[in-house]
Amino acid sequence: MMDDKVLSALIGASVVGAGWFVTYFQQQWAKRREERIAFMRKQLEEFYTPFLALVQKKIHVQQIEDKRLEGLWEQNSPDWNIIFTYFEDNHIVPLMQQIGDLLRTRSYLAVDWPVSFDQYLRHEAQSVALYQLWRKTERPGIINTEPWPKDLEEDVRVRKEQLEKELRKS
Repeated sequence: MMDDKVLSALIGASVVGAGWFVTYFQQQWAKRREERIAFMRKQLEEFYTPFLALVQKKIHVQQIEDKRLEGLWEQNSPDWNIIFTYFEDNHIVPLMQQIGDLLRTRSYLAVDWPVSFDQYLRHEAQSVALYQLWRKTERPGIINTEPWPKDLEEDVRVRKEQLEKELRKS
């Protein structure tokens, strides 16, 4: 028969061992949870928040440019070229390039990759290249380009709000 002291030592060792395993797994779970929360914050701070802000700014500036140019093309006004190049050089093209750079350099932070992101990258590459051709040669790039993705703003907003909601739950 086993000695009472040996039995007590085995029981004590078993309890300590079980406690160590439980503590270890709780720490690992807490560490993974904190890493997940930190990554979601990074997704918001470095990708979705600036992405949505840039997309919205581009849309708003484009609306102002379109409104300001309204009717000038049909009137063959010399102001059309001045206004158009001002907006494109100082606002539209830089914003489009910032959005493209964000998508190309921070794609690892995306929750997923909707079709609108690829559409945007094609739109930016084609539109900026043709605009620069026109600026340097004064020859229009008479080519149909990928249009601005109609779902882009909503796709970014939905993913940003989804991350914010998950963070609030954490």
